[in-house]
Amino acid sequence: MNYKQQLEVVEGLFVPPDTQMRMDCPFCHNKNTLSVDTMNDSTGWYCFHASCSAKGKKENEKGMSYVKKTFETNQEDTGRDFVIPDSFKIVDSNEKAKQYMHKNNCAEAWAWHRASIKYDVKQNRIVFLIKNQFTNKYVGAIGRGLNSNVYPKWYIYGSKDVPFKCGECEDSVIVEDCASACAVSNVLTGISIMGTSLKESHKKFLKPYKKLYVALDRDATAKSYKVVNDLRSSGFENVNVKPLKDDLKYFNTDEIKEMFYG
Repeated sequence: MNYKQQLEVVEGLFVPPDTQMRMDCPFCHNKNTLSVDTMNDSTGWYCFHASCSAKGKKENEKGMSYVKKTFETNQEDTGRDFVIPDSFKIVDSNEKAKQYMHKNNCAEAWAWHRASIKYDVKQNRIVFLIKNQFTNKYVGAIGRGLNSNVYPKWYIYGSKDVPFKCGECEDSVIVEDCASACAVSNVLTGISIMGTSLKESHKKFLKPYKKLYVALDRDATAKSYKVVNDLRSSGFENVNVKPLKDDLKYFNTDEIKEMFYG
């Protein structure tokens, strides 16, 4: 089906505004593979099944909630904005970038617009855009090389003082990389500190959460305890280490839910 035909089908599903849903795909008829997102005054859809090409997005008429949000955001003094490079293209324009998203459980966060993910054609990287959660503006990005010839493996564009955030849950888990933050975002808010060292500037972004877990990669468990001690000495009482069997990006939503709340 072309875009117009797909849009007619999706609009016929009558998904309410400001809703995110997962359902059986009416295009390929596979079970629970179609996500539909009507948040932010738009309608987007994406099928996760490899054989299905259903995807698209339509911008709806902007409501008062959008106008209010935009007005309030513009009142913030944010300094110089991060300029997204022209080399950043849509992530599904590159097959290796798409494969990385699916292999590392990032695709759902991208499809639900919890994460803005691009492909940098200049550096051959999958790129996670970093947004300041207080100003709602992009301040930088972190890119991961898609083959062994890209060095360094991880590259930071713009600010290093704001962590990468994915999700809107009341509990949060501090992780190393952006893929892990995306993987957990159905269950907890993922906060990537882009390494194993917590910066002083990161701490203000951790205050809104009811519970905090630190789950750096398995080979950095000692660093996880160091981060917890640092946070507790800074007044955080709601923080604990979550030891891992493997990196969180290799677990699906049900496994992560069992791991933290089972």
